Amino acid sequence: MDASKKQREPVAFKSLAELKRFIRPGVEFKTVSHANHADMVGLTRVVTTVQTVGFYSKIKDQPEHPFSTCNHGKGFYTDFGKAGNYIFDGTTVKVKDTRKQDRGVIYELEFYDREQNMEETMMDRKMVNFIREQYPPGTRIRLNAMDDPHHPILPGTEGEVDFVDDEGQIFMKWDNGRTLPLIPGEDSFTVLPPKLTTLKLYMPLTADLYERNEYGDLDDSSTLLEGSELQGYEAQIMAALVKNRMPEETERGIMHWYHKPDSVNTKVHSAVFTVDNRGGELWGVVECRVAGELSDGEMDTLKEFITGQASDGWCEGFEQREISVDDGGELYVHFWNSDEWSIQTEQELFSPKLAEGLPELCFSTLPGTGTLICIKRGESGYYPSDWSTDDPQQNRELADYNNERLGVTKEQEEAMKNGSMFGWNSPGADPAFQRQMQQGGMTLG
Repeated sequence: MDASKKQREPVAFKSLAELKRFIRPGVEFKTVSHANHADMVGLTRVVTTVQTVGFYSKIKDQPEHPFSTCNHGKGFYTDFGKAGNYIFDGTTVKVKDTRKQDRGVIYELEFYDREQNMEETMMDRKMVNFIREQYPPGTRIRLNAMDDPHHPILPGTEGEVDFVDDEGQIFMKWDNGRTLPLIPGEDSFTVLPPKLTTLKLYMPLTADLYERNEYGDLDDSSTLLEGSELQGYEAQIMAALVKNRMPEETERGIMHWYHKPDSVNTKVHSAVFTVDNRGGELWGVVECRVAGELSDGEMDTLKEFITGQASDGWCEGFEQREISVDDGGELYVHFWNSDEWSIQTEQELFSPKLAEGLPELCFSTLPGTGTLICIKRGESGYYPSDWSTDDPQQNRELADYNNERLGVTKEQEEAMKNGSMFGWNSPGADPAFQRQMQQGGMTLG
């Protein structure tokens, strides 16, 4: 017998979640029984559109059938409903009537694997891959209109792409919390420009200052200036940096010279060298405009590129151009030096750092009451312990016992107490400080 003519067997399901994963455009099914639509029994239907809350289907090989032309030509709509409405009896899917008190079965269905030849499969894969390339995760979209009469998303709603499934449906994370997917070719939507945020990468800034002698000539030797000594030259350095930018860099800055076709090139829209005065020191900065968030690997790639531009690329030419300063002197600015050079994000460089050598948590007792408490590193205050008793001495023993199990020393406990009360950057939040205080015969109040 020809395999193409062989009758297919219905598929068995164990849950609504399993059924939902199975239902895709092209899947065929039959109505075995129906309490309200006897004319539907025995007809083979083909799934045409799948949405989060239901699906559309048409009568196979009968495009003019009333069930195929209803809902403005989308076909017959079937709501998934709740899992409690289903009975999975082997290969038969039974659905209860929620409108009747006895909740008897209203209809029964049998589902079959999708019929599709290899050529159609290849075309579908190409289309799905094209859609995925056009709408990668994170793409911002504004809905114009959704062709769904049952549970539409309102026009004007914005959201971002979560993923594209194997049928080419664009699953969304709408800003209003909904997740109804978009169907390319049926729903109308507009791709929005990505929201850009500023990312600053900091590096030490140095400069050679050549001053004029009493005869008006430039000295042969220079004076090395660093961070705080460069504050007074911020305006001149900034003007020189702007002047050094090439016409090709107008839109993307030094990213114009980034030629890798990767995610960094896509996410980092521009990057320019500038300076920033922080805490009385002038720092070299690359100011980036970024769409979305960079992964750790992407950040490493970006830092590596900027390091190359600071040492051998863009800045190699810049540091050879004199900057005229007051009294006729000349300044040569360096974004790169071989001694203890680093490139760090604003958070890495300036954010308060928790004291090193502290555990994730420890136990202690409250002064005065002796209540057993738990302290978590980096968090203000404390958490009452469920093990606390009415006996302060017993609570102290419990704290010591649990700290010993956790490997927490007395110095660490005291540092954790001080950090939770006075801030995690205070001297008392450092175990070494606590150790020093105890060795000196003092305690921190």
